[in-house]
Amino acid sequence: MAKKTGRPPKERKQEKNVGFFVTKMQYFVIQQKAAKAGVNISDYMRQAAVNAQVKSKWTEEERSAVKQLIGMAGDIHRMVEVAEREGATQAALLFVSHREVMDSIINTLCHDR
Repeated sequence: MAKKTGRPPKERKQEKNVGFFVTKMQYFVIQQKAAKAGVNISDYMRQAAVNAQVKSKWTEEERSAVKQLIGMAGDIHRMVEVAEREGATQAALLFVSHREVMDSIINTLCHDR
């Protein structure tokens, strides 16, 4: 019987091909990260796809919270004007009314994900 030559079969056969396009800059970054990890690009992308954590886009509730924060920007500007005119104590009183709302929105956006 003839001796088997060539590459030994892999333990687990890759069955599906997943392709996607990247820019030249993205490819360069991927290439550098793969080299730094000591693997080829295919292995690097496979490991990244399987193990990486992907954050979802903002929900409608989160988008409305950001809009609410943006809406408060005018109020904060008025607080600065009050602080310049009437002193920090008056501005602090105005700020207290917005603080809890801002805290809850920021906690929702940063910690509840």
